[in-house]
Amino acid sequence: NLQQFLPGALVKVPSSSDDDNHLARVSDPLRRPQDTLVAIMSPIGTLVDKIKTVPLLLHVFSNSIEELFEEDEISTLTCLTERWGFSDDMVSKFFRPFLEGIYLCPLEEQSSRMFHFVMKMFSEGAAALPAGGMQTVTDQLVEKAQATGIVDLRLEKPVTSLRIGKDGNFRVSCSNAGTIIADKVIVATEGNVAQHLISGLTGYEDFQSLPEQPQRSVGCLYYTFKTEAPVLDPILILSGIGEKRGSAKSPINNVCFPSVVNNGFAPDGYSLCSVTVLRDAMDMYRGQEAELDTVVRQELADWFPDYAADIMEEWEFKGSYNIQNAQPAHLGGPAPANVHQGRDCSVFRGKQLPQGIFICGDHMATSTLNGALQSGVSAGSAAALELL
Repeated sequence: NLQQFLPGALVKVPSSSDDDNHLARVSDPLRRPQDTLVAIMSPIGTLVDKIKTVPLLLHVFSNSIEELFEEDEISTLTCLTERWGFSDDMVSKFFRPFLEGIYLCPLEEQSSRMFHFVMKMFSEGAAALPAGGMQTVTDQLVEKAQATGIVDLRLEKPVTSLRIGKDGNFRVSCSNAGTIIADKVIVATEGNVAQHLISGLTGYEDFQSLPEQPQRSVGCLYYTFKTEAPVLDPILILSGIGEKRGSAKSPINNVCFPSVVNNGFAPDGYSLCSVTVLRDAMDMYRGQEAELDTVVRQELADWFPDYAADIMEEWEFKGSYNIQNAQPAHLGGPAPANVHQGRDCSVFRGKQLPQGIFICGDHMATSTLNGALQSGVSAGSAAALELL
């Protein structure tokens, strides 16, 4: 039960004397022709910027994903300004909050290949949310695995080490479940953890001293409330306030109302608000969750003034999550996550792994859900072939 976001976004633009709380709409007239006039009249970017989106969209439409990943790689900021010629205003108000909300780092640290990839995905498809939340994706995988009758699923048993026994089988040690003996092992962890586990194998000790791939972090705050959502369209809302975005007084990068996109995200009679805060702003409020809650409410009240009293007094703060290893970096570092179709799952950091060990994860492909799933399928298929 997937429900889609509308293409485009609403953008909170800097306050002005004539319109203190303006949410400007950025639309995709190719997918929603009825929004053509809205797209032309939007204050986000100049008319020239809007015209320049045409060759960009033609480029991602007319090239395959493989061809996009074969292009010379530069930073996304350089790509936007020098290759496609977008203005600083367009970059600041739209591309920065939009792409930094996806890839969790400044445009200077993002890959042009990943930019073209995500533009192709959004232009040809749609972002969507499943009823019941993202956990339902995992639940579906579990249900299908258990239906085979041959899967033993063990949860909350952290792996502490991986060794090869004298009999050639693998010993997987768990902190609270003893040792599991297996003839095939798939290491499905974040890259830095995989590096640590592999370094415990004889002949791979030097992995411990290899530089780690940088990780991107992000914060998410959630609120529930009984009134209707301030925005009733299933659409992303971005902070387009320029240099103030991500500051101590304006920490929000983007907002959405998941229960508007898919009503399965909240009980009947309730709405859910999701707020994304990027790393630097989260660091400013480390250990100060109450203070962060207050300043986020104040900013939300500024964005949605008709709901200000409810936001400040009635919205219930459900909690915040500071996700330290949300994504691996995909530009720079020893193993950037920008490889379409993924790296060889039997090779890690350029070295062949012992037969029977496979590695998967977004760090082995691209720092996206697509990459993580693609890598998992590849590793699972390789392990299955060896068992035949």
